Amino acid sequence: MIIAFLGLLLSSTAISYVPTVESLFRHGPNPDVSVNGVSLTLVVKRILPAESSEGATPAATSEKAEDYYKIFLTKGNEGLKVAQTRYGNSSFSESSLLHKIYYPNFTSYTIKPSAEEAERGLFFALLHSLTFNNGAHLVNYLKALGVPVRLNGELINRGKVEFLASYKRYLATIARDRNARKTLVNPLHPSDSLARDRAQALMAEPMYTDTRQVGLTKNDNQVSWRVAAGSFEALVSFKERDVEKIRYLAPAGEFEVICKEYWLANGSHSFPRFLLIKTYSGDQYQVEVTAMRHYVEREEDLVKRLRNWDSILKGKDSHEPRPEFLL
Repeated sequence: MIIAFLGLLLSSTAISYVPTVESLFRHGPNPDVSVNGVSLTLVVKRILPAESSEGATPAATSEKAEDYYKIFLTKGNEGLKVAQTRYGNSSFSESSLLHKIYYPNFTSYTIKPSAEEAERGLFFALLHSLTFNNGAHLVNYLKALGVPVRLNGELINRGKVEFLASYKRYLATIARDRNARKTLVNPLHPSDSLARDRAQALMAEPMYTDTRQVGLTKNDNQVSWRVAAGSFEALVSFKERDVEKIRYLAPAGEFEVICKEYWLANGSHSFPRFLLIKTYSGDQYQVEVTAMRHYVEREEDLVKRLRNWDSILKGKDSHEPRPEFLL
């Protein structure tokens, strides 16, 4: 009975299904993340405009030397903890550690929703979406920026949810007591004609309010979902649900991230190998993700790692500027 109920629910919404903004940024193809820690190893370089065309991976030539970063994201009972480390060379060794920054409680509002901070806020919101299959962080940050998007919980059709809940209770009751079928009214098939019409109308309604912010479009001869909400735009592949591009238009300029060459970065979870980024100032960067690691992070291990970094960095003073989108 319960299986039949779920099948009915899916069939009633699939025909006219249009994903929400939050759903699109849940990185649908990835399995659930069963651990609380994810680390990304990044090679960052500034690139020439001619190298950053969307049709090809940028060439190796760059305006300056590569930078080397690791980003650590840890889910805890009180929220997300984020650390970023910078290294002097591609060894990513402790001896090459140059800088670290740590946020013990990283929320959608940790990075100020201001024109000056939005590049950083959007970049880390996108990383959160891609690593933990969670679109809520990005939606909340966009809302703080004044973009007219809403969370799934704000769009859900409460009337349909309550109706389906009543039907589920009915199925559970008659599964326990077959005689209950004689006295209980099936919410899907009431005897009253007006009630039947209402039930059919509710089942035909979508589960979420359509904000008209998501629709289908063609991108490089491929069908993609397009998000258009005020100053924010995005493209997400139709079938795989991979984020292809996000773009935010601010008074200070345009911030854009293009995700290319998705790969199974740790054997099971896909991630873009390259993130091509254009900042407000027009500077363009290639972020190459060379490794992604999933692990179980105990609190004592995190504290030990932070103290070790502090010990290594003692006496070092790095003021070299970092790209606008990094911490």
